Amino acid sequence: MSEVRSLKLEELAAYNKLSSICFTYTVNTENLATKEMPPEKLRQYRGCFDEDSRLIGGMILLEMDCRFENHTCRFVGVGGVVTDPADRRRGAIRQIFEADLPRMYEEGFTFSALYPFSHVFYRKFGYELAIIRRNAKFSPGSLRKGLRQAASIRRILPDEHDAGMKQVYETYMADKNLGILRSEEQWKSLRSGTPWENQKHAYMLYSENGEPIAYWIGSMSKGSEGAVLSMEDLAYVSREGMEAVFAMLQSMNEVGTVKLTVPQDMPLRHLMADPYDMEEDVTCGGMVRIVNAEKVLGMLPAPVLAGRCVVEVSDGQIAANSGCYLIIGDGEKLTVAHTESEPDLRCTINGLSALVVNGMDFRECLDARLAELLRTNNARFMTELFHAKKQHLHNYF
Repeated sequence: MSEVRSLKLEELAAYNKLSSICFTYTVNTENLATKEMPPEKLRQYRGCFDEDSRLIGGMILLEMDCRFENHTCRFVGVGGVVTDPADRRRGAIRQIFEADLPRMYEEGFTFSALYPFSHVFYRKFGYELAIIRRNAKFSPGSLRKGLRQAASIRRILPDEHDAGMKQVYETYMADKNLGILRSEEQWKSLRSGTPWENQKHAYMLYSENGEPIAYWIGSMSKGSEGAVLSMEDLAYVSREGMEAVFAMLQSMNEVGTVKLTVPQDMPLRHLMADPYDMEEDVTCGGMVRIVNAEKVLGMLPAPVLAGRCVVEVSDGQIAANSGCYLIIGDGEKLTVAHTESEPDLRCTINGLSALVVNGMDFRECLDARLAELLRTNNARFMTELFHAKKQHLHNYF
């Protein structure tokens, strides 16, 4: 009989060996002995063990906070999903999800997200495509002239005060769903490295009155046409701040190419002298899953249009999410309650995740067969309620 539980410290070596096999990298077994790890971190390593107590599959459930509709929510990022090739099709990953998704609900988590090798595979556990990722590449010389510049710029080194970096990030994330509220450990990891030792760069940009308006963090590498700057993170508090970042890049003659994942709300092509000068490929990004349906529905902003609807949800892993929800809006606030009334809309937890988190609007979700409209009486209210939203799911797990 298989067992799902958190790994013990001495079992992390077995997990790391599985990771090297599944993610195809080599490890020195002598270096797999794990040092002490805080209990709150060790509990996030979850494994499926066979009847001989042998690890056959595992994952890391990273506990974080995120933003959703101006609320702070508990969030689980799923990463490091591995299964021994000799034990595949034994359902190790399914068993972990079946055990841990209800546990997430009981422990007060609201959302979970992951970056899949297969969307089809993870849809079985309630996850749905959450964001489309735009990866851009351009030469700084292709940016148009006249971009507004920062009044002053300061290099920020890892051991220095952030000089307003966290302030800018929190302002930038305030209106974006799924933006991670970074821990000190996450900030330390992001800011690690210097230009001269690691080709890692971090800069703060300021307005005339000394207020922080933007920052960027990136790494430099060699390319066929000069140095390549890969932007790892950037944030800004205004259009002025956004332009200031690119005005600075325009002045960096040592950079031949800039690569970045374009935030959903950034009009990057409009910053180019000729939009053709920017290369862009679009890829599927992360998947998201609602962990607590009633809580999420209750956090949605009420449409100006007063109305009501009943949404029927089915969840194959978290039984508490299944059922019908009566949603009533009076133009200022929503109330959400379980009901036995006939539904206007039917969806799985995948579909509900798309409706309330995705960048798709109501009609697009219906067209994608992520939800089924059963009655049209309240369709206008649902169209206003389930509208496309800003997102920022850019953290990797």
